Amino acid sequence: MGDLKCGAIPTPVIIRICEISGGYVHVMFYINPPRGKIPLYITEECVFNRLQYLNLLYNKEEDKFRGKFEYLLEDSPQDNVGHFTLRLLVSTTPESWNHWLTRERLLLRHRLNHLLPRQLHRLFRNILRRSKNYDRPGATCIKRSLIILSAHFLQPDVFRHIISNEHTTDCDLFPFKVLFNAVPDLVKTRKLHLDRGYGIVTCSMWKIILESLFHRLIQLEYNIYKTDMQNTVQMDPRLELMSQRVIKSILRPTIQSNADVTALNIDNEARKFPPCMRHLHLVLRKKHRLSHYARFYYSLFLKDCGMNLDNAIAYWRDEYSKPHICESGCTHKWQNNEKKFIYSIRHLYGLEGARVKYGSPNCQTIFVRYNSPFVLSN
Repeated sequence: MGDLKCGAIPTPVIIRICEISGGYVHVMFYINPPRGKIPLYITEECVFNRLQYLNLLYNKEEDKFRGKFEYLLEDSPQDNVGHFTLRLLVSTTPESWNHWLTRERLLLRHRLNHLLPRQLHRLFRNILRRSKNYDRPGATCIKRSLIILSAHFLQPDVFRHIISNEHTTDCDLFPFKVLFNAVPDLVKTRKLHLDRGYGIVTCSMWKIILESLFHRLIQLEYNIYKTDMQNTVQMDPRLELMSQRVIKSILRPTIQSNADVTALNIDNEARKFPPCMRHLHLVLRKKHRLSHYARFYYSLFLKDCGMNLDNAIAYWRDEYSKPHICESGCTHKWQNNEKKFIYSIRHLYGLEGARVKYGSPNCQTIFVRYNSPFVLSN
């Protein structure tokens, strides 16, 4: 994919899309990621437009979508970028990954149901061409199945049949075989007849088999590259912040207070906090300082619990105006850095800088990324 340029911004913020392998393919099957550069704000729009549509589609409310449809058009670079970037961002927790993959599979099903004949023919051609060059450890059975499937349905007689009016939803003509371990979900649900280690696929099952192989292909990539994907997100602050927003929208916080948290009632409310945040509260009360990331996540947690801006400023002013007893870490004083502290708090509330709506990560995210919920207090 070529560079996406933003002429309205003289010096656009650029983010490089993770390149695992090269090449461009019909976006509906997403075999290879895109190459090139794209402005960060376009990447964000692609990601959050897609996430919104996926959730609406899952809830059968896609007609309520009011975003930019041009970012979801098949064969468009934006659709490709949206898929692969979102795949990268949700890789940080198992819950967000499963949430996303379920909806991506549903999107493929939705698209397959609305394909024109020429689009379907092109899809099979591209899957066949790209599958031949696909090389991943443990992917032999998936690769072979994609090649067999595409070559089978590209046969003129078979293709004419599946796009004809005579083709019914239970048609059993033109069968072919795939390795049973390429589609374990279909074997488990007994949607395939087995014959000596092979599953018998009839022509009416072409959508089902494509959907199953799509799911297996993406899950395989995740199993192989999960650590690399997570490291990529954690090493880039832009991806880290985007990932937090995505995961927050997927896994909404379940810990909420009945009343808003204020600078006056926080000690009582802290008893209801999850262990990691309650621990940070106690450390702050004892040492009157927190490390940068501990302060960052604790501030976001308090904001999500209902602490308004004025109370947040009052709370942090009170603590950081006191003498600290930290042996290491933050030693800043409110008196010497008041403007910086206030700007930082306002920034977290989306009132300064890029006015990003930050959200606190859930407990699972903190645990996965830092191994212990208490590591932030170091």
